[in-house]
Amino acid sequence: MCRIAGIINSKKSFEQVNQQVKAMCDSMQHGGPDDRGIYAIDKMPLCLGNRRLAILDLSSSGHQPMISHNGDLVITYNGEIYNYRQIRTELINLGYVFKSQTDTEVILYAYQHWGEAAFEKLDGLFAFCIFDKRKQCIYLVRDQNGIKPLYYHFDKETLTFASEVKAFKHADINQENDNWRIYYLAFGHIPEPYTTLKDVFSLGKGCFLKYNMRSAEHFIQSYHEFESSSNIKNESHAIERIREQLSLSIKQQMISDVDIGVLFSGGLDSSIITMLANQFNNKQLHSISANFNEIDFSEKKQRNSLLQKINVKKIEQLITYRDFLQHFETILADMDQPTNDGINTWFVCKTAKEQGIKVVLSGLGADELFGGYPSFDRIYKIQDLNWLSKSVLRNMRFSNNTRFKRLYYLSLNSPIGEYLCLRGVYSPDVIAELLDIDMTEIINCLENIPLHPAIKRTSNETRASWFEFNMYMQNQLLKDTDFMSMSHGVEVRVPFLDRNFVNLVLSISTDIKFSYKQKKKLLVEAYKEDLPTETWKRSKMGFTFPFQEWMRKNRDIADPSRYQNKRAKSLIKSFGENKLHWSSALALYQTYHVS
Repeated sequence: MCRIAGIINSKKSFEQVNQQVKAMCDSMQHGGPDDRGIYAIDKMPLCLGNRRLAILDLSSSGHQPMISHNGDLVITYNGEIYNYRQIRTELINLGYVFKSQTDTEVILYAYQHWGEAAFEKLDGLFAFCIFDKRKQCIYLVRDQNGIKPLYYHFDKETLTFASEVKAFKHADINQENDNWRIYYLAFGHIPEPYTTLKDVFSLGKGCFLKYNMRSAEHFIQSYHEFESSSNIKNESHAIERIREQLSLSIKQQMISDVDIGVLFSGGLDSSIITMLANQFNNKQLHSISANFNEIDFSEKKQRNSLLQKINVKKIEQLITYRDFLQHFETILADMDQPTNDGINTWFVCKTAKEQGIKVVLSGLGADELFGGYPSFDRIYKIQDLNWLSKSVLRNMRFSNNTRFKRLYYLSLNSPIGEYLCLRGVYSPDVIAELLDIDMTEIINCLENIPLHPAIKRTSNETRASWFEFNMYMQNQLLKDTDFMSMSHGVEVRVPFLDRNFVNLVLSISTDIKFSYKQKKKLLVEAYKEDLPTETWKRSKMGFTFPFQEWMRKNRDIADPSRYQNKRAKSLIKSFGENKLHWSSALALYQTYHVS
């Protein structure tokens, strides 16, 4: 696991490009504290950099950028390939010789042997750049679920890329995206492919970018797309396959030359991961949890019910309001892009690092795949409103009720309106007031966000799942998890997003996968005999902290006098009266106080 950066075909001097890539990498040192490297050759307009977080083969053999034996290929890589041993064996049988035990070297020779077809063979979380000296081309490649980030920028013939948006300023790419505040106030995050910087874009999941250094031409191509079907219609068979595939996923993701932990909240998803990971870990597993003085947010009782049944090393960190206040500005600074989520991940990953743990497993992805969110119920109500005219929906902006105001989004000429009706932060009229711009500009901006055409083929719970998986999880949860964990040099693995497990869940009929009476019914049925009753029988709580109370006590956020905009003052006053959710208040604070 690492951080990567590079500049290709720059007209700047060799020394200047090297200096910029080094600065880009050093700005991401938190994500790769163990080693650093630069690949550059005089008179060749290319410089690749790497900051390494050593997980596999901790020796100097894992140094990056890594060069092939004959010098024709170079890779700088961020991630873990879970099936690298199988691919390595296959390549050895084909005559390839390896100098290290790293997965990095496996990617290098997999590409050398299979070319672009190698990308689909990789099972893991990854983002990498390969320089093919023979073809004089560059590949940027991102994993099938977009777990690891990769951003790029073109300026005429020059390609610049990095693992973090903030790194681009060290390459003199710092012009602000005029629309980022619109996106943020609408979504609570910046949706892909956009970023806070103009013309800096996120490479799509399951895609590669190929750049020809001779012609300075490039194209982006998908190498993997998940597809839904209803091949599995029998509930017992589905449960059997879920248990089988998730065990395989977790067993495969336990590869590591360092200790492994689990982010254990006490809820269903993290309990399943903890229980299964404990079965496959060669050493004692570490469970990492947060406790609070605020009793309503403590899940200690639920955690202890499971921990009494398994042998793990329990790590519980008490997190107080004082801790929140002390670290608040650091947390905001560690956000690669503004978001109204992820603070909880920052704290638990800080605890992991302090305990010397570099790798943790997370239950992220289960809610999106199995229907754990309220949106799976609300989608019916939204679709029932399709008969209303656009003029009626637009008039909803005059309502004093926040939920009713969000109905305005259903008048948009894009499915994005449905998502924003489900999960949007502020309605277009409020955003217009907050940014002092015309509402038409906001509508045009949101309607032009590109969406995959697959959304048009979905309905009901499948549609809700598509939104949660491809938008909320993709644009917020995965992004927040990555930069909040890597700010501490901690790698988060997500077994529910193993590509084979995702393929399995997408092949299960919606008739048995989703249930109005029981959230995540199939997951519950698959593991309820293995888990304490209180783990699966209680209502969903979510991985949350006492932020409503803490942020209301934080005068930096909750003081109306800190906001010049009249509507912002009014909203923050409502927050002080406990009439506005903390995430909406945090969005305001970052909009006006974070650059």
